[in-house]
Order: sequence, then structure tokens, then C-alpha cells
Amino acid sequence: MASIHRRPRSPYWHGAFRHEGRLVLRSTGTTDRAVALRIADEWEQIAKQTTAGTYTESQTREVIAGILRRANLGTHGVKPPSVGEFLNQWLKSKLAGIASGSAWSYRKAITGFLEYLESKTGRPIGAVQPVDARGYAAALNNQSYAPKTVSIYTKVLRAAFKQAVLDGYIPNNPFDAISSVSKPKATSATHRRRGFTGQEVRMLQDAAARLSPDWHTVVVVGSYTGARLRDCCRLRWEDVDMAAHRLVIHQLKTGRSIEMPLHPDLQAHLENRASVVGDRPAEWITPSLAEMETGGAHGLSRQFAEIMQDAGVSQGKTSQGTRRRQNERGFHSLRHTFISALASADVSSELRMKLSGHADLKSHSGYTHTEFEQLAGAVRGVQYG
Repeated sequence: MASIHRRPRSPYWHGAFRHEGRLVLRSTGTTDRAVALRIADEWEQIAKQTTAGTYTESQTREVIAGILRRANLGTHGVKPPSVGEFLNQWLKSKLAGIASGSAWSYRKAITGFLEYLESKTGRPIGAVQPVDARGYAAALNNQSYAPKTVSIYTKVLRAAFKQAVLDGYIPNNPFDAISSVSKPKATSATHRRRGFTGQEVRMLQDAAARLSPDWHTVVVVGSYTGARLRDCCRLRWEDVDMAAHRLVIHQLKTGRSIEMPLHPDLQAHLENRASVVGDRPAEWITPSLAEMETGGAHGLSRQFAEIMQDAGVSQGKTSQGTRRRQNERGFHSLRHTFISALASADVSSELRMKLSGHADLKSHSGYTHTEFEQLAGAVRGVQYG
């Protein structure tokens, strides 16, 4: 027999009933106990008739709407939001309290899923089924996304649809259907990155310049800061202080900002770019790359691999046993190269950690003038070729 219950964070009564041997719990959309019980009873009867094939979804909604009309409650309480409305609203509520790196992943997970659903985004949230969740994960894998990225995106969506369940819009989370998918394990030895030689760095810069001015800038920035790929792509002109020979790197991964001394070659490059395109503070330095994803068949990492191929620089060995090929060398190798160059110049580990952002230094606003001069001297000592 149907029953009603209260649930945390919801003002509405939730009806509970059995359907095909499974307990279903969903919001009645009303705070009136008597009306909620009638709705739950109707649901139970509808469930039995639906099993027999005598009821459709539209008929179900009409029955419930009729109950609410008789109770002078209207129908707003049981009208579910569309897939697009719900996910965009959920995303908006989450972005305010998370780090920029996580915010990027949240946005990419939600927008990517909505693009995958296409016209289905305008349908009620309950239209999303486990087959859609599995299809989205498979699409990411087919586009050569790393297993870790697929896992992050599906976790974000699982959290979003969990909220839809708590709100009573849907009885089950469609992304629970892929919750048990495990990451593949590599069968080879532990994958390690290798750096580039000084000559190879110059070759990569030349090849990037042949591809586009933006890629040339990104490779030069990576060469002389050791910053991660997305961080290099998402620099704005306001992050550069030519007069003070400083550059601020905003780390998406950690949410921290690092103040870097400008290497003379990097400063000369940026001054040249500013003279060509202008240096309006709020604009991206490399606008064609700033909003691109790292992974995927046409992502930043794949484009850099093409630059390496054009430069005649080997990607090294490929690890086996993962759904995505893992090469010994890629853009992240510039980070290894930069840090190794600092070590070769006898820069202390403490200064290397400050320049790379590996230590939890809170913020770099506490640097003394002496410390910055030490860092600047360390960066000026980096030479390639």
C-alpha cells in the first residue's frame, strides 16, 4: 500500500509505492499531507496499470494534475524542469564555491553532456535514461579522452542527477548505471615523462610559429615558465607587467596564482605580440586556444603532438594498457625541461618549488624584494641551445 514520507532538504511530501517489485520514492509536489497521500495512492494504481500497458505518461500527469486542481493547488508543483534548465541551474549553484580548476571541469561536463543530448535537452529531466549516461561516457572514450577525465565528468553528472533525485524530479540516478566502471590498469611499467633538449625546445618553438602565432606564444610561455598547458593558454594581458618584468600564472589545477619573473626571451616575444595585436588588459593573449579543452581528438594535447611531429621531435615510448595512448613526451615535458634547467643552473630546490608552484605557498604576495631578485636571476639563467 502506498505511503508518504518527508525527505531532507525538500518541503514536499514524497510518495512511496511498489512498481515491478521495486520501491519507488518521488516527490508529490505538495506540502498538504492528505493530498500527497491521494497522489501516492493514484501513483500506485497507475504503476500497476502501466505494467499492464494501459497507461501513458501524459495520462499519468493528467491524473495527478486533476488531484491538484481539485485541491486548488495548481500544477506547478509537479511540473519538472527540462534537462537543460535543471543542469544549467545546478551548475550555476555549484560554480560559486569551487576552485577555478574544478569549475572548468564542472562546466565541461555539463555543457558536453547537453551537446551530446542535442534536442533532448528541452525534454523533462526524467527523459534522461541510463542508456544516455553510458552513451556519453562511450562518446568521451571514442574521442580519446583520458580515463581520468571521463571519470571526473561522469562524477560531476552523477552529482547533478543525485540532486534531481533528492528534489523528487526523478526516481533514480541514470549515472548510477556507470558508477561501477573501473579505470583500466596499465600493464607496462610506471609511465614517466621525459624532458626535451635545448635544441628540441628551439625546434618546437619554430614549428609552433609555423602553425599559428597563438601556438608560438603558448610554447614560448611553457618553455620559460614551466606552466601547464591550459594555464599557458589562459593568460590575459593584465597578467603581464612588462615594466616590472613579471608574469602571473593562474593555476587551474590548484587554484593558486604564481608570480613569475619574465625571462628576457619571453618578454621580448610578448612585447612583439603586444605591438601587433595590442595588449588590452582583460583579453586573452592567445584567444584561439583559451577556451579549448586539453583532451579529445582535436584538443590542445593532440595539436601539440602535431607540432612535435612537424618539428621532428620524438614523443618517446608509448605506455600500453590504457584506453588513451600515454607518450613519454608531450607539452608537460616543457615543465620537466624548465625545472631540470633550473636544477642544472644550481638553483636551490626551494626556489624551484616556488617557480613551479609545487609547494603550498598560499599566495606569492608575501615575497620579499630579495626573494624575487633571486627568482629573476634563476629564470635568466635558463638557456636553450
